[in-house]
Order: sequence, then C-alpha cells, then structure tokens
Amino acid sequence: MAPMDKQSSSIFGQTPLFEERLMAFVIDFVISFGLSLFPKIGWIFGLMYFLLKDSLYFNKGQSFGKRIMKLQVVTEPGHENLIKYPQKSIVRNLILLIPILNLVECYYFLFRTKRLGEIWSETAVERSH
Repeated sequence: MAPMDKQSSSIFGQTPLFEERLMAFVIDFVISFGLSLFPKIGWIFGLMYFLLKDSLYFNKGQSFGKRIMKLQVVTEPGHENLIKYPQKSIVRNLILLIPILNLVECYYFLFRTKRLGEIWSETAVERSH
C-alpha cells in the first residue's frame, strides 16, 4: 500500500490524540448529562460543568474525562492550563452548544488538525504531565 500524500487529507480522525479526546468527551458528556438530571436546577450544574470543565481548579485545570485519559487543555502560546483562563474554556465549549457551529466543530474534529473552539480560544490539547 502506497503512503498517503498530503493532498489526501480527509482522513477520519486527524485531530491529534483523536481516540483519547473522543473518550474524554464521552466521559464528560455523561457527567454533564448526569448533573442535568437533578431536579429543578440540575441543568444549571450540567451547563456549568460543560462550559467550565477544562478550567476546574480542584482538578488541576482538567475535566474529569481529560484527567482519566491523561490529557489537558493548555493555552497557546505559553502551555499553561486553563485554571486562570476560564473564559477560554467557555469559548472552547460554547461552540458545541450552538446549532450549525456544532456541526462545523464536528467536521473540524474529524477532518482537520484543530477544533474550531481551539482556534478561537487559542488553546490546544496535549498529554498531561
């Protein structure tokens, strides 16, 4: 089988650490959904977790899913975790809640090397230390 050239760039899952990031997202989605099931105000906790999950102070700036998968979101440039930058976490994750933009985000995640949320928030995902 011949090696692929750069022009055939529509390989499924080109984002670095694709499988780990996908599993971390599933874990975080289950947590967010579970929180939203609490009566009356659960949806607020679920939404807050979903938007701020990458800047959790008590979890070293990692979501629970990223911590389990040994990943972290860092600023570009600087490679700092997002504890001091919760607004970057909100920008990264808000895109996933907006119709049409979430479809574009899925396309970027599957066929590009960076998510749209990462580009807009100037962040990247890397293995945690």
